[in-house]
Amino acid sequence: MARLLELEPIRLTNGKWRVNVIPALSPTGKRQQLRFDTKQAALALIEELKARRDNTAAVNRTLSPAQLLDAASAFELLTDHPTATLSDAARIYLDVIKTRIASITLEELFKRFKAAKKHKSKFYLRDIKWVSDRLSPLHAKLVSDITRAELAALLGPLPDSSRNNMLRTLRGLFRYGHDLGYLKEVPIRRNDFVEIKRAEIDVLLVGKIRRLLETALAHDAGLLPLLLIETFCGVRPKEAVRVLWSDIDLFRSRLTIRAAISKTGTARAIELAPCALAWFERCAAGMGPIISDSESRLRSRLRKVRYHAGYRAVGARWTPGSLRDAFCSYHLAHYGSIDRMITEAGHTDVRTTKDHYLGLVSKEAAAEFWNLFPPPKEKIVQFEGAATR
Repeated sequence: MARLLELEPIRLTNGKWRVNVIPALSPTGKRQQLRFDTKQAALALIEELKARRDNTAAVNRTLSPAQLLDAASAFELLTDHPTATLSDAARIYLDVIKTRIASITLEELFKRFKAAKKHKSKFYLRDIKWVSDRLSPLHAKLVSDITRAELAALLGPLPDSSRNNMLRTLRGLFRYGHDLGYLKEVPIRRNDFVEIKRAEIDVLLVGKIRRLLETALAHDAGLLPLLLIETFCGVRPKEAVRVLWSDIDLFRSRLTIRAAISKTGTARAIELAPCALAWFERCAAGMGPIISDSESRLRSRLRKVRYHAGYRAVGARWTPGSLRDAFCSYHLAHYGSIDRMITEAGHTDVRTTKDHYLGLVSKEAAAEFWNLFPPPKEKIVQFEGAATR
C-alpha cells in the first residue's frame, strides 16, 4: 500500500529536508522523495501539493467517467511527447480551429491580394494571374489547410527559374494572408527555392549594339527610346516600359527612375552620357509613356527589329536584359566606380556588381561604347541648275 502524503517535511541526518510525494500528485506519475536544503523550500512544495490535491479532488467530482476516460486516452496519445501536457495540446488545437474559422479559400485570397496590389506593374499582376491559374486545383481549399507538399506537387514539373518566380509570388500572397490572420504559418520555406547558378555574361559587342540601334532608327523609330533607356541607362526591361517622357530631362542630362516603377522601390537618377543625348535628340519626344503597346505587341516589334539587325530565328538567340548587362559591364570598365555603378544600375548588393560585371570588357571596348554616337543625318544636296521654289 502506498504511503500517505506527509504534510510535514522530514529532517534528515545530513541537515537537509525531505518531502514524500505520492504517485497521484507526482508530475511523473510515480512516487518521489524530494530533498531540499531549507525547510522553507520544503514547505513551499507542500503547499503546492496541497493545492494540487484539492484540484484533483474537485476534478474527480466534476468530470464524468466518460470525460475521465477521454482524458486518459489523450494522455496515452501524448506518450511519445513527454514534455507536452494535455492543456498544451488543447490550446494548440483551439488555435488551429480559431485560424480555420477565420480562414478563407485560396481563390478568395488571390482576389483580395490582387486588389491590394492593383497599383503594381502589369507584369506583377500578370505573375499573380499565372500563379492563380497554376494552383486552380487548390482554389476551393482553405489557405490555413494548404501544405508545402501540395504546392510542391503542382509546381514541381516547372523549370527551376519558373518555379522560383512562382514561389516568390506565392510567398507574398501567403504573407499577406498571414498578416490578416487567414493562416497560422506561411507554407513557403527558403529551401523550397532552387539555387540557380548564373552563367558568365556574354557582353554584346559595340558593333552589334550599333547595328541594333541604327536598325531601330531606320525601321521602327518608336522603339528607339526604349532601347536607348536600356542601353545607355542600364534600366531593367520591366522598368523601362514604364518610363514616361517626363522622366527624361535632356536639359539636365538625366533620367529619373521613379520609386513607383523601380524594382527595389527606390528612386534613382542616371546621368546621360553625350552619346545618349545625341541619340535621344533623334527621337520624336511625346507625352505620357514612351511605349504604350501591349506586351505581346511590343514583343513582336522587338523581335522584328532584332531580326533586321541580324539576330535571326526571330530573336531566339537574344537574351533578355542583354542591353542592361552591356551597360553595366562597359560602365564599370570606363568609369571605374563601383559606387556610381550601384547607384545608377539600382543594385542592392555590391557583390552583384563585382561578381557579374567586373573585368568583363577592356577599357578600349568601353571607350568605344561610350563613343557610340548616331549616324549623321542625311544632307540634301542642291544641284546646280535645279529649280527653286
